[in-house]
Amino acid sequence: MSLIALVDGGGTKTRVRFLNQADQVVIAEVVTGPSNLGLGADTCWNQIREAADLAGLSIPVKCVAGMAGCEYLEERSEFLSNAPCETLLVSDRDSGLFGAHLGGPGGCLTVGTGVAFAWLAESGQLSRRGGFGFVLGDQGGGAWIGWRALQELVRLEDRDGLDQSHRRLIAQLGIGESVSHWMQFANAAGPRAFASLAKAVVDSEEQVPLSRQILAEGLLELAHVIQDFPKHLPIALVGGLSAVYAPRILNLGYRVIEPQGDALDGLAYIDQHLPELAVEHWTSYA
Repeated sequence: MSLIALVDGGGTKTRVRFLNQADQVVIAEVVTGPSNLGLGADTCWNQIREAADLAGLSIPVKCVAGMAGCEYLEERSEFLSNAPCETLLVSDRDSGLFGAHLGGPGGCLTVGTGVAFAWLAESGQLSRRGGFGFVLGDQGGGAWIGWRALQELVRLEDRDGLDQSHRRLIAQLGIGESVSHWMQFANAAGPRAFASLAKAVVDSEEQVPLSRQILAEGLLELAHVIQDFPKHLPIALVGGLSAVYAPRILNLGYRVIEPQGDALDGLAYIDQHLPELAVEHWTSYA
C-alpha cells in the first residue's frame, strides 16, 4: 500500500495523518513532538519518522507538510534536500487557512505557541502577516505569554512588589518560587517551554490582575496582526489558544466562525488543487 503523509508541524507538536494514496482513505493519525523548521531539518524528519513508527507504517511515498518556520531559508532547503520521499512544503499558516475555509475567502489566525495570520480575498489574492518566530515576533502567542509572565514577575520581585495574587500565579506556574529559579528556567527554555506556562496565566485570569493584563496585551498584539484584514470576511482561529482569543476577537467586530476543517484538511486541499492556487510552496527532488 502506497501512503501519503499530511504533516502539520508546529512549535509544540506535530500531527501526521496517513492516507492510502489510491483512495485517500485515512489509515492513521499520530501526534508527536515539535517540528518547527527552526529546530532543524533532522528534528522535523525525525518527528515524521517517529509518527510512522508509532502507526506501524512505512515511510510514505509522498509527504505534504505545512510547517512553522518556513521563513528559515537554510533549514527549509535542508528539509527538502533531506526528504526521503517526494515532498510538498507550505507554511503552516496557509495549511490552516485552506483547512479553515476549504478554499473559500476568509482569514485564519493561528495562535498557539506562536502567531501567524493569512487570508484569502474574493479575488483569490493571498495575504500574510506575522510568523516571525519567538525572538522577533509571535506576540500574543503561548510562548510570548509565558515570557511576559516571567518578565513581569521578575520586575515585581526586584522592587518588592509581589502580592498574594502574584504568588498564586507563581504557584500555578510550577517552576519555583524565586528569581533564581525563574532565571534558571528561562536560560534553558525555548518557545515550547515558555508556552507551557501559558495555561497557568489563562487559568488564573479571573483571580490574578497580572494575568488579565498579559492577556489584554496579547489581544492588542493580535489586533495589530489582523488590522488589515477586511472585516466583512469570516475569520477562524486555530491553535491551542484559539478558544481563549476567539470571543475577544469577536468583540472587536470581526466575523469569527468555527473552522470548517483543520490544517491537515488544508494540506489535502492544497495537494489536490495546487495548480489553481496562489500558494507559496516548495518541492523536493526525491
